[in-house]
Amino acid sequence: MNQQEGKPTEQKEQSDESKETSTDSPEKVVETLRAGYEKKEQEARENQDRYLRVLADFDNYKKRTQRDQSEALKYANEKLIRELLPVVDNLERALSHSRETRDFDRMMEGVELIHKQLLSALAKYGVTPIESLHQAFDPSLHQSIGQVEVDEDSDAKENQVVGETQKGYHLNERVLRPSLVTIAKKKAPPSGDGREAGGERQQG
Repeated sequence: MNQQEGKPTEQKEQSDESKETSTDSPEKVVETLRAGYEKKEQEARENQDRYLRVLADFDNYKKRTQRDQSEALKYANEKLIRELLPVVDNLERALSHSRETRDFDRMMEGVELIHKQLLSALAKYGVTPIESLHQAFDPSLHQSIGQVEVDEDSDAKENQVVGETQKGYHLNERVLRPSLVTIAKKKAPPSGDGREAGGERQQG
């Protein structure tokens, strides 16, 4: 009797547990999904905002860098030009003085001083002349524009630079422009047959 009475109670407890563990109602499921969707949507908006801010910062950085590079290129030679302006001033003074005095010797002295001043200003920026005269021809430094025949007993050696039409310059370790030069070519000695033939003609 007790056993039979206990069965309905046991079934009731199981029924209550199944109710507690049963799936949520459709309304609750929809609410849960809506909350999850809104959370993800908020995260997506935040990520989009961060992306747009980073993109805007990068675009501003790129524009600023391009502007800085443009300014740097525009005024890259400012220091060199400042060094050259005194040379221009002295040249103008020399020209003005020469027109007034017509003194050729003084004018030449002034031009030589200005030339030295100009070379000194260029040397501060690594621009130095290439020494070419009496040097062996070097195709990396010189550009030949012709040959000059020299006597066999001349001090000039074969392929030695004997004339310079335009001076070349280095920019630090690089050739800014080569020197335009003429090089020595030894005269061929007269042949023995020619001398003998000439002697026979003289005897005749």
